[in-house]
Amino acid sequence: MIATRRLRRVSSVLGPVLKWFSAVFLVPTAVALYHGTSVWPFVVPLSISFVAGAGAEWGAGESELTVEDGFLLVSLTWVLVSLLGSVPYLINGTGSFATPINAIFESFSGFSATGSTTLLDISIEKHGAALMLWRQLTQWIAGMGILALAVAILPRLSAGGAQFLDAEVPGPQLERLTPHIAETARRLWLLYVGCSVVLLALLLGAHYSGLAPRMTPYQALAHIFTTIPSGGFSPMARSIEAFAPVVQWILIPFMFVAAMNFTLLWQAIVSDPTAPARDTEFRVYLIVFLVGSLLVSAMLWSNGQFGGLEETVRHGTFQTATLLTTTGYASTDFALWSEEVLVVLLLLMFASGCVGSTSGGLKLMRWIVGFKVSSVRPMWLGRRTLKEPVVRGILIVVLTYLLLVVGGTGFIAVDAHRAGIDLALSEAFSGTLVVLGNIGPGFGTVGPMGGFEVLPVPTKLFMCLLMVAGRLEVMTFLVVLMPSYWRG
Repeated sequence: MIATRRLRRVSSVLGPVLKWFSAVFLVPTAVALYHGTSVWPFVVPLSISFVAGAGAEWGAGESELTVEDGFLLVSLTWVLVSLLGSVPYLINGTGSFATPINAIFESFSGFSATGSTTLLDISIEKHGAALMLWRQLTQWIAGMGILALAVAILPRLSAGGAQFLDAEVPGPQLERLTPHIAETARRLWLLYVGCSVVLLALLLGAHYSGLAPRMTPYQALAHIFTTIPSGGFSPMARSIEAFAPVVQWILIPFMFVAAMNFTLLWQAIVSDPTAPARDTEFRVYLIVFLVGSLLVSAMLWSNGQFGGLEETVRHGTFQTATLLTTTGYASTDFALWSEEVLVVLLLLMFASGCVGSTSGGLKLMRWIVGFKVSSVRPMWLGRRTLKEPVVRGILIVVLTYLLLVVGGTGFIAVDAHRAGIDLALSEAFSGTLVVLGNIGPGFGTVGPMGGFEVLPVPTKLFMCLLMVAGRLEVMTFLVVLMPSYWRG
């Protein structure tokens, strides 16, 4: 009875969200019409999403959402949207997408902004411009939160928006930009779109100036869709390595900015340029990025990995940025670098970006709190005091995250052995870390020039759940799986 009432309350928001989401399929539909290819891969999920949304809205209850309902709403939204997003791949059925689990995995990876892929044949010529743009677009739509976007554009959701936005972006929150949750969501999405437009202009400038001839308007649009959300998908088989060096230098600062706290970024642009300098998490983030870039570049130079200083610094800085921010691009096959460099990159994957950013992973704020917890004095983060329940909650998330990494590594290693797949324990570990942390490529078999296609079906399904759990920062998704949640 409790479960039924909860589902009906959740449907009152889920319905409008699914109806709104159906409109997203119009973008690849327009691209398909322009190129003269089939529109059915997009018209079918568009129709399903709209009808399902209308049905959910029709059967919804009248009561207002509770905080507990927010956990279910957020989890259901991300799972259903990811399943709907797999339909274009399923209908297209080319290459790796001929296997349904690969289509589902690709969609979950897209909407969680993970960037891990089952595609061994990444090619616009093979899969079509519309489908490959859809693959990129899934990451951009989800980058700032699906429900955050819905609240920003659907006025009827603004009243109860706080009940589920806190569940979609859990963890210690900074002050809102305005007293109204809908206006805050709109401003953050405005900033998100603004960053995307500026990056698009720079990439197009590089193309038309002749500095990056392969960065065509299509490629530029495709890569802003996956840079600003810290996603990492690329329509090129060799990722960013396929483009001129100037593209790497353009992307580095945008990956860095995308993993900043967007509330802090808004304050810095609109009212207080010194706000980031006073923020503890940002200062740590900047230091980790600079030290990581210097350390990786120095190791690469010492190993003679590249021919010149500029090339060494460029690859060292780029891979530091892309793995720290959980974007997951590859400027080269970094999985072939020396073991000591890979250890540094692994630590950067664990670090991740800032709370309130598009970055995946645990976020630096939680690590900062974890290192401070042994202090007997009141815990401060910048100018804010963290109360004991908040600190306890952060530590629970960190511990749960680490347990999922260890448990996930064991599950994937055992399942690979059962299926007769030669997967080293280090590869199982990196595979678990990159899907839970929404990073993208791991090491070895699941490295930047490899893929997840070879993994068995149970592992891919398990990784889909890890990707959603990681995007919702673990606890929101896990709470819904607990029997006590459904008993009220």
